[in-house]
Amino acid sequence: MIPYIMIGLWIVFIIVSIIVEFETNDLVSIWFTIGAIGALIAAALKAKPLTQVIIFVVISAILLLATRPFVKKLMSKGVVPTNVDRLIGTVGIITKEVTPYEVGEIKVNNTLWRATSFENLSFNVGEKALIKAISGTKLVITKLNENNINLKNNNIG
Repeated sequence: MIPYIMIGLWIVFIIVSIIVEFETNDLVSIWFTIGAIGALIAAALKAKPLTQVIIFVVISAILLLATRPFVKKLMSKGVVPTNVDRLIGTVGIITKEVTPYEVGEIKVNNTLWRATSFENLSFNVGEKALIKAISGTKLVITKLNENNINLKNNNIG
């Protein structure tokens, strides 16, 4: 009876570790999945539970030590802005007044965007502003100053 219980436990472990792998998208449990497959094979061959656990630990540890640094290096590539996030750090021109309590409008790269300031600042039409962040469908702006004027190659307007 114990071999069937261990086979069931290893199958459950494999399924759970695969689900964790798909949910995290960061290669955190793939080694344990493969180790569990090795232990499952040992269980099917009627190895003792302690032997199965040792096989699981050894296979998982070898794979982890052998591949984790390589995988981590591959996964650590910087994020490349591709959509709206590329606007952060650019400068736009206010086309509709922005006040602490009203959403205004800013023109960036020939596109109009809703704009707001989380710093309770006011911006007049024609004034240049720095895009600091994105909140929902609005660009969060701040005043230009000497410290932030050269953040990005700006395409104003």
